Amino acid sequence: MSEETSKPGSGGGGGASATVRGPSTLIGRLTSRREAGVLFGFIVLYGIIAVSRPDIFFSWGDISGVTFRLFRTASIYIIIGIGMSFLIISGEFDLSVGSMFAVGGLSFAMLIQDFQLTVFAAMVVVLLIAAGVGVTNGVIVTKIGVPSLIATIGMLSVLRGVALSITDGSWGVPRDNSAIHLLGGTTEVFGVSVAHQVVWALLLVIAFGFVLHQTRFGYHIYAVGDDQDAAEKTGINADRVKILNFVIVAMLAALAGMISISYYGSMFASSGATYELLIIAAVVIGGTNLFGGEGTLSGMVLGALVIAIIPQVLVLNGMSVDIQELLTGVIIIVAVVLDIIFRGR
Repeated sequence: MSEETSKPGSGGGGGASATVRGPSTLIGRLTSRREAGVLFGFIVLYGIIAVSRPDIFFSWGDISGVTFRLFRTASIYIIIGIGMSFLIISGEFDLSVGSMFAVGGLSFAMLIQDFQLTVFAAMVVVLLIAAGVGVTNGVIVTKIGVPSLIATIGMLSVLRGVALSITDGSWGVPRDNSAIHLLGGTTEVFGVSVAHQVVWALLLVIAFGFVLHQTRFGYHIYAVGDDQDAAEKTGINADRVKILNFVIVAMLAALAGMISISYYGSMFASSGATYELLIIAAVVIGGTNLFGGEGTLSGMVLGALVIAIIPQVLVLNGMSVDIQELLTGVIIIVAVVLDIIFRGR
C-alpha cells in the first residue's frame, strides 16, 4: 500500500506539484530498505547478547530485566525523538532538549514539593514553561535568523544554568502518589513488568504519527523541509511551522523529564546531558534526512532502540563507560556521513 504526497515546487514551474509515493502503513515503512536495515542491526545487537552472554540470554529473569531496561531507556529517547523528528524533517535542530529534560523534571518536583501543586497542575505549568522555551527558540531562529545550531546551543547553556539554580543536589517526588505512579510507575502484565513510560511513548508515537502522516500540518512539515521557498509560494507559513515544531520538541522533552523523575523518584541538574546527541543519532539512524524533508517516526523508534541497546551490550560484556561514550560518538559520525553519502548531498 502506498500514499500519495504532493510536494510544492517539486514539479516543473512555480506552484506546480509532483506526486511522491511512499509507504503509508507501519508494515510498509518497516519493510523499506533503510528501516529494514536498522531493524536488522537491532536484531544483530540483541543477538550479540545471546552469543556473548548465553548465561543471561537464556535466563528468563535476567533477559527480561535487560529487555525492561532497554525499552525503559528507549522510551525516553522516543518521546523526545518524536519532537526532534518533526523539527529535523522541517529543516532545523534543537540541541537544548537534554537541558529542557532536566529543567522539566526538576521544576515538576519543585512545584509539587515546595509550592504544593497537584501533579496535574505542576505538569501544566512545566509544559507552559517548555512551550515558552520552544517559542523563544523558534523566534530566534525564524525571525532573527540565527542558525538553529547556534541558537539552541545558547539555550542549552541557559537551561542547564536554570537546572543548577533550582537545586544544588537533586529533587524528588513522592513515590506513593497515585498520579506519579500513573506517570512513571510499572505494572505487571502476565508476569512481566511494564514501565508506564513505554506505554506513554507508544501512545505518543501513534498520536503524533497520525499528525505527521495524515494531517495538513504534517504535510506542511515535509513541504517546508523539502523546499521552504516553494512551500511558501503555495501559501504555507514556514516560520509558523518551524516555531510550532520547536514548541513540540521542548514540551516533549519536558514531559520526558517529568516521566523520568516519576520513575526514578529523583533527578539531578546534570540529568539529560548528551541526550540531544543520542536523540539526533536515533532520528538520523532511523532514516530521517539530516537536511529535512524526509523521515518517519517508525524509523526513529528503531533508531532509538539501537541507541538504547548499545550500552546494554557493552555493559554486559564488561566494557567501561569511556568505551560507551566513544562508540556512541563514532555511531553519530558514521550515521551522519552515511546519510550525506547515500542522499548525495
